[in-house]
Amino acid sequence: MANQGRIKFTLLAVSRLYNTRVSLVGVDENRRWIRPMPMYQSDLYNGEEKNFDIFGITEISINDWWGAAPRPEDRFFVRNEQMVPSLVKVLNEVEKVKLLRSLVDSSADFIFSRGRTLGLIKPNVKDVNFRRNPYNPLEYEARFVFEDGTGGIEHNWMATDLLWYQKFHDFIRENPGMLSAKLKETKEMLNTRETYFVVGLTKIFIENPGPYGGCWPQVLGVIIL
Repeated sequence: MANQGRIKFTLLAVSRLYNTRVSLVGVDENRRWIRPMPMYQSDLYNGEEKNFDIFGITEISINDWWGAAPRPEDRFFVRNEQMVPSLVKVLNEVEKVKLLRSLVDSSADFIFSRGRTLGLIKPNVKDVNFRRNPYNPLEYEARFVFEDGTGGIEHNWMATDLLWYQKFHDFIRENPGMLSAKLKETKEMLNTRETYFVVGLTKIFIENPGPYGGCWPQVLGVIIL
């Protein structure tokens, strides 16, 4: 039971799952990657107050994960009135840069080939896409085509970052016919600014197995300094 108790959790990404389910990804005070589960959008707030914020440090209670096919970073999120999450601070700009540069990995394959399912990379973005989901036309799908530190290996991954999805979903509604120009502008901005992707693997898909031991890779969070 090495992974139980109260921790200081620094949130780096909020990822869309389904319905009101979300995935929160970040690190503890020892900079170990953590994925507390299950989480819902309602867990992000306590009334009008935020429980979590990107680059915010929140005290949460966790237990070891006992579900099927656990990933190394999976933890059970303890939800009760005596152990409510508490947002204690948000990192300043200097602290953000220091944390990200301490966490960044050389490539996605470096992360996933060493037994981890979460990590941080610096991408060279080739294409930014936001389109109708081919499997569910009522939904949109965000994607990135990018290279990482491996050099020459191109990835085409779905992006499930909740804030990123909401940003483009709102843009389409408010600016009809202007998406293509916005995507081009966004790609240039990502490659000009100091940009990081929080990347991770899904759980194993039996019927449609992914390339990493049956898991699919995703961009869980987009961080732009």
